[in-house]
Amino acid sequence: MAEQSIEARLVVADAAAGSVHVYAIPSNRKLTTISGRRFADHSGMQPLRDGRLLFVDEANHELVALQTRGMPRIVGTAELPEGEATHLAVDESGRYAVVAAAGEHDHEEGEEEHEEEAHGLLTVVDLQNYRSSTIEVDSAHPGIMVSGDTVVHRGDGELETYPIADIIANPGAHLEPTSTLPTGANGHGEASHANGLVLGATDAGLETARVVDGELQRVRTVAWPTPGRASYVRVTREKLITYTSDRPGDDWQNWRNDALSVMPETGATTSAALGNGFLFRHALSDRYAGYVLHQLAADQVYFTNVKTGQVTTQVRLPSLPGGPAVGQSPWEAQMRRITLDPFGALAYVTGGGTGKISVISPDLGRVVGTITTPTSLNGGGALTVVVPGQDIPDRIGR
Repeated sequence: MAEQSIEARLVVADAAAGSVHVYAIPSNRKLTTISGRRFADHSGMQPLRDGRLLFVDEANHELVALQTRGMPRIVGTAELPEGEATHLAVDESGRYAVVAAAGEHDHEEGEEEHEEEAHGLLTVVDLQNYRSSTIEVDSAHPGIMVSGDTVVHRGDGELETYPIADIIANPGAHLEPTSTLPTGANGHGEASHANGLVLGATDAGLETARVVDGELQRVRTVAWPTPGRASYVRVTREKLITYTSDRPGDDWQNWRNDALSVMPETGATTSAALGNGFLFRHALSDRYAGYVLHQLAADQVYFTNVKTGQVTTQVRLPSLPGGPAVGQSPWEAQMRRITLDPFGALAYVTGGGTGKISVISPDLGRVVGTITTPTSLNGGGALTVVVPGQDIPDRIGR
């Protein structure tokens, strides 16, 4: 591995146990366990170039900065408002983090439940001093991106812009956006690209826009080339990598999944069939994308080549005890989660409920090791690899 990966760390969160475990890799030696921190899974983890890892602690309503250099330790926290954290993003410089949250419903005394209007919360955190400023926006489930000095909020059927400076200067306010752009319905899945584009997945396709002088300008909408749509997207320096799922009914065994890569500058797409089953999120490195497909007989881990978009390797793992079952919702079952180191040398796949992490070589196409964590990773846990000094093209928590 490259020299800068000497201090590479695998960070594993077990929200159910209120614990975060940190391992040195590739030795897989446990360095520490941090207790009393309930990781907010939906907003994810965001590595920074200086070795810090950001995540939301939903029990204490804080943004946590975990320094992974040397002996891992918490080096800062920022106060967050109450509400369900939905997304976490950082600006390109690494100076500011933005946390989106679904707030409580607004209603006047005597109004009925159906008359309530949802609102969201956007919090900017200065990562130099961990001071936070929160504004209110009209959104039931806010998504966010950061482009330059502007926060792009994905609201209900539109994108909106809010300058970071305005949020800091007006804590507690309900600000009006400086620009808006209509989008397709049911937006879910955002990314900000190195070329200045902001990208969002909707029923209509992959919406692409650019922020110019603080104003949103539409670029194009890339229609989904395969059945279904994407709801979770990630980016390399050149491409957006995702997968589409077509879910015609409640039986997850019939859900069709296809790996998808998009060139944001041109809208060109490449897809590869992954098969039927339950797929939840994916992982990305400079060389590979990794997908875990749950099926009744076994769990299949697929790796696609980032350059070609095609499947290169498939690794079979045994089905999990308590994993997705016939006639039950897969979202409530034990599942596996995956991450890759940035160079694509190793992938790490959790086994929900077992406390085991399978270490896989995508190049060799087989399991090369196992990590046993102190907690069970109920539900699958979450994990990522942090490499201090490594550029981070994907600036939204995963």
